[in-house]
Amino acid sequence: MFKLDYKLGLGLAALGRPGYINLGHHQNIGEDKSKEALRNQCHQVLDYAYSKGIRYFDVARVYGESENFLSSWIRKQNQFDGFVGSKWGYEYLAEWNINPEIHERKDHSHSFLKKQWVETRMNLGKSIDLYQIHSVTPDSHVLQDRDVIQELHTIKKSGVDIGISTSGPEQKETIAQLLEINKSEKLFSFIQCTINIFEQSCIEILKKASNQGINVIAKEIFANGRLTNLNDSLHQENFMAINKIATKLKITIEDLALIWVYQLPFIKIVLTGASTINQLEKNLNSLNKINIELPSLNNFELPPEEYWNTRKSLSWN
Repeated sequence: MFKLDYKLGLGLAALGRPGYINLGHHQNIGEDKSKEALRNQCHQVLDYAYSKGIRYFDVARVYGESENFLSSWIRKQNQFDGFVGSKWGYEYLAEWNINPEIHERKDHSHSFLKKQWVETRMNLGKSIDLYQIHSVTPDSHVLQDRDVIQELHTIKKSGVDIGISTSGPEQKETIAQLLEINKSEKLFSFIQCTINIFEQSCIEILKKASNQGINVIAKEIFANGRLTNLNDSLHQENFMAINKIATKLKITIEDLALIWVYQLPFIKIVLTGASTINQLEKNLNSLNKINIELPSLNNFELPPEEYWNTRKSLSWN
């Protein structure tokens, strides 16, 4: 069974490219959005994370230069004992622009897997520990593609764990498909799922997956900024009620969002997408309050369609 001493991991989705949908991303990255400037910022955040005990690092082919930024940082370490997960299935098309005509393209075909696996190996070498199908949805049918499944078995035989990430209002159905396939294939050992106070639709099936030995990674725990004080217009009735609970507990809404996910016993890794040292420091400070007793927050779950439609409407910045 996969094991890390520290449950918090760092995702580089917001540090590998100049534009992203997180609220406030533009301000976090700063005015200089050149590759060199972003590489330096990424390395600084990685330095701080590693010094604080974080050992899980999440990248993807579609996160711009994230694989290259991480690998160039790893090469500077005297000794690296981290665990690196990357993902295939999307192509970055923005060409380092914040508002291009097309940001990315989804392709879950066998030929694209082979192409992107070569690219990931070139970037990360032997540092890659986990390879995931990126943002699987039921309509992509990738889990039913025998050529893809066999190729992933081949990658697994090279010593790399295999998993998926999920997105969209049918995350639960996607995970159910994986569990059914795993009965005979015994291929997948990781699921990376969006789970936060607003998006709780997968809790029961993730418990089931965990009981079957699958490692669960929680992503988008702050709902791309909707569960932070940067949110001044989205899901305001629920947001204000959650913020009121946080105030009563004498913590911030960011504390509450992180602690709520962190306390879920079936979660192996909780990803933060911090893009600055200050953000990451605040996330780490939240863990000092990790044993606080929280009231039930089940009532603040949004219908999956509402949650994901709002996410789709967030502006790249």
